[in-house]
Amino acid sequence: MAVLSGHGEVHVVGSYALGLMTWRDLDVHVVREDTSVEDFFALGGSIASLLKPHRMHFRDEARVATEGLPRGLYWGVYLGDERAGAWKIDVWLTDRAGFEPTRKFGERLASRLTDENRKVIVSIKEASWRHPEYRRGFTSSDIYSAVLERGVRDVAGFWSDLKMTKGITPSE
Repeated sequence: MAVLSGHGEVHVVGSYALGLMTWRDLDVHVVREDTSVEDFFALGGSIASLLKPHRMHFRDEARVATEGLPRGLYWGVYLGDERAGAWKIDVWLTDRAGFEPTRKFGERLASRLTDENRKVIVSIKEASWRHPEYRRGFTSSDIYSAVLERGVRDVAGFWSDLKMTKGITPSE
């Protein structure tokens, strides 16, 4: 985290922060008001030197503004095959306004988690994260919505819910 903290205020968010992690995908936001691409590439160089990833993916979502993603700069850091247990680290650099939706989403989600629904969410995530459509056709947010908004209580219920809401079925 030291390499990140030199570039702004660091916030670990997502499944790790919520106690819902089932695979090695860490989400980190670095917040600072001046978000230059040049500085972000310098940060990417530091990350690459330290972690020796086999690949890094850059996105400029401050410019592209994909719906549902933070407005900022992004590094996807791949330390190997994540489906085989290697780490993937998502690093976002945003200003405070760009971080607010992520912060608020995490707070809303955390306030609704109980021991019981946390166990249900984790069991569904464990059963579904290797599905070929995971992160393409559905995400952890779909799991959270199924459990917290539509009352899904188990893996079979989730697949039924996902088929109804997105037309996705369990893989064979």
